[in-house]
Amino acid sequence: MDTWGLLEKELNYYGIRLINNKKCQFIDNEETGIQGVIQTVRILNGKITQQKKILLSLWKDVVNILKETDNNLEIIDDRMVDLFIFSLKDLLKYLQCFDKTETQPYSDAVSMSLTRDFKTFNKSQIYTIPDYKIAIDWVSRNISRLLYICNLLSLASMGRNRVSKYEIKTAKGISGPWAHLDLPLLERVFPFGFGLRAREKGKQKQNRYTKGLENYNGDFRVGEGHYWRELRNEPYSWSDRANESPYPTRNLLSR
Repeated sequence: MDTWGLLEKELNYYGIRLINNKKCQFIDNEETGIQGVIQTVRILNGKITQQKKILLSLWKDVVNILKETDNNLEIIDDRMVDLFIFSLKDLLKYLQCFDKTETQPYSDAVSMSLTRDFKTFNKSQIYTIPDYKIAIDWVSRNISRLLYICNLLSLASMGRNRVSKYEIKTAKGISGPWAHLDLPLLERVFPFGFGLRAREKGKQKQNRYTKGLENYNGDFRVGEGHYWRELRNEPYSWSDRANESPYPTRNLLSR
């Protein structure tokens, strides 16, 4: 498949069928129509502007909610507290991806909230911030998706001949922490439907966790930590070393 064919398939996935580099069939609000590629880009840019306004409004609401000082002594679910703290941390990571001059007010508000004790927040704040985090994440993804489609259409407007000159880069392999993994003796593989409790027991009984701990809770003392058992270090009778010693000796040459 050439670059143009790949570009057509990618745009088809997002509901846009290329007719040529000038026209495309665009599905908008379940209505299908043929229009120019440049006109489609302008429509998408208008949607991006609307989404950015929504995103800005959401961030302003987050700042105003975090500034509330009305503390209510109500019972709050611990899981919601954990979700509230996670949402604040994730929002701060999101802001760190942008220019500080644009996101400074929002970053300061979230950072100050992370330094406070959760007991200083009321129930409404703790239960509302996770919803705003999800909304911000959703709108941000929509903006990224629309920008990606605009880039594809801008590339398509260059024409088939110019686009076909671009090389398609494909991954030849993977690198990093998940590369070159091997599974000796299927140690980490469990059959489907193994059962949650049986699966957990199976993990605990793996050789890498039990080696050296066979006598745990038994009558004999157990060595701490993981160590490799070398057969040559096992004790043997010195008087019968010629037969029992695991070490190769010169007397083996005369046998």
